[in-house]
Amino acid sequence: MRSPTPAFARRHRVIAAMMTLPALLTTLLMLSVEGWRLLRPQSELFEAPFVYSLADAIQQNEVDQAFSFIRAGQDPNQPIAVSDPALTAGRRMLISPLMWAVATQRREALQMLLGFGARLDPVTASDALCLAEALGDEEIAAILIRHGARLDERCADRRLGNAPLVALAINSGSAPPAATHPPR
Repeated sequence: MRSPTPAFARRHRVIAAMMTLPALLTTLLMLSVEGWRLLRPQSELFEAPFVYSLADAIQQNEVDQAFSFIRAGQDPNQPIAVSDPALTAGRRMLISPLMWAVATQRREALQMLLGFGARLDPVTASDALCLAEALGDEEIAAILIRHGARLDERCADRRLGNAPLVALAINSGSAPPAATHPPR
């Protein structure tokens, strides 16, 4: 029997290394992830953060947990208390979950709410579409248009710059009492 040529032996080693290296790297990666899971089992990497309300679930884009609130009996049309430094200037406001999903630009949450009974009456639809366009979110605007939303003449007159939810509530004349008071 002939011994392999040096070029053939070198090629054989290179191919063996090319097959072995990815397997070793994958093994090291899996060991490090499992080691991290042992050291910190409550890490956000392994478990979704706990949310206390439908508003929190929508804001954190935890659609499964938002759906759990709906399934447990929360009405997707009942106003929810929200607060955000940018969207409400830190004020607590009562708005519909649908408007909160639009304001926080959570497309999946919006679709879930629409799929499970959130009503899109003409005024709410127009306000939501106006807000989506003011935020520059074309995907959410397209979803709202598919569900019958149309802009009305009031949207052109609105300036929704800072704290767009507060501006929207004031401009539409439906500012809830909670919107005029700073947080305590």
